[in-house]
Amino acid sequence: MSTSDVLRTCTLALLLLVLAGCITESTEQQLGDDEAKKVEQEMGLLRDPEVVGYVRAVGGKLAALSERPQGPWQFELVDKPEPNAFALPGGHVYVTRGLLALLNSEDELAGVLGHEISHVTARHTAKRIGAAVATAPVTIATGLAGFAVGIVSPVLGSVVSGTGEAVTGGLVLAPFSREQEYDADDLGQALAAKAGYDPAGLPRFLHTLDRDLALRPGDKRSFHFLDSHPLTPDRVARSEQRASKLARAAAQPIAAERGQFLARLEGIVVGDDPAEGMFQERHFLHPELGLAIDFPAGWKTQNTNESVGAISPAEDAVLALSIAETNSNLDKVLAEVAEKQSGVSFERLQIAGLPAAHTSVSGRDRVTDVTFIEYRRNVYGVIGQALATAATKYTQAFRATANSFHPLRDDERRSIRELRLRVRAARGRETPADLVKRTGCSWNAARVAVANEVEVGDRFDAGWPVKLALPQAYTPRSP
Repeated sequence: MSTSDVLRTCTLALLLLVLAGCITESTEQQLGDDEAKKVEQEMGLLRDPEVVGYVRAVGGKLAALSERPQGPWQFELVDKPEPNAFALPGGHVYVTRGLLALLNSEDELAGVLGHEISHVTARHTAKRIGAAVATAPVTIATGLAGFAVGIVSPVLGSVVSGTGEAVTGGLVLAPFSREQEYDADDLGQALAAKAGYDPAGLPRFLHTLDRDLALRPGDKRSFHFLDSHPLTPDRVARSEQRASKLARAAAQPIAAERGQFLARLEGIVVGDDPAEGMFQERHFLHPELGLAIDFPAGWKTQNTNESVGAISPAEDAVLALSIAETNSNLDKVLAEVAEKQSGVSFERLQIAGLPAAHTSVSGRDRVTDVTFIEYRRNVYGVIGQALATAATKYTQAFRATANSFHPLRDDERRSIRELRLRVRAARGRETPADLVKRTGCSWNAARVAVANEVEVGDRFDAGWPVKLALPQAYTPRSP
């Protein structure tokens, strides 16, 4: 049994303890720590020290007054554009940068963090993970995850398995029950009030999230806060009523005024972050890795933390690019394949002047096309896989995609734009639409209104700080 098998077995044992209701504090902590590693690897964490430090400071104030003041507690920002927050057993609490962009006060941030802290102290997260595992499907029939699993060797397996959806999403984000949400609302609001925050911040932000969800009617919303924290018809009214009955402690917020709070959010990336790679139609650019590649026209593309790929319109083939080995070279990777998988031979070639190797492997019901490319001390794998009955029609597409891999050109780098959250003072009587026109904001008037908790037809007072998403040239990230 391999090390990964041992880890999977241990995790399963912990989950069975959750289901049995006999998990101890130490095993619950271990479960949370294990899942936290998956969150970091598969979702990615924001590293901006100022905004992360601010969220941790607010979270620390609340946690110190919770039922587990000694913790351990860990507050992190997930580098995802969707508005969400979630928690893991053992005190890991997460907020996405997409959620930060919708907040309008520290009271609202405290309401969200207090809610998630309360899910932990009430052990809702441990119970929810157990329930998710108990009811999860064994396999995924379609999508990137439905195809590629360890075909040729452990090296190829690591490349190919990276094309799947993050497993953590299914474990972490299974919906809470209505009773658990009510419980976390009550406990979280009480905790926020105890720390000196307005407990009405939570229902106010729940209303904003509901409005935001209404702006995404055609989107896949599996990572929105309200998908995992259902908003029942009476939940906002119930939490508003609860807030009116809570006494607020005399304590000073870190950022008491709207302008002070929004200044803490100034500059965060809005929407998809080009630093993780971006599509320009079928053309994929990654400025940090310094590469580009073209996927077939008409295929459905997907970019995850572990790989980028595309699925054929008929869903009978998949293509993916991922890093096979870091700080390595092509000779080393091929030697490892030869050692662990006999009978696989590679054709040596060059792609864009870079060392490369290609092979094709036929399995019982599918064919896998593999191209390794050495670039900047990493070895990349371009993996194409199709059902055996359809393999011949995709051979050319697999090779064309691999052959399109090339170092990012200067003109490609200059074409990359990013959106940053900026705070601008409104002019007297300006509407959201007026601000969009004057500033070149990439949000439309409806989204500006939701993000700033106003209506589309409202007019701002002169000097009122307004959040906007403004485009700019891509800023290379620090190493």
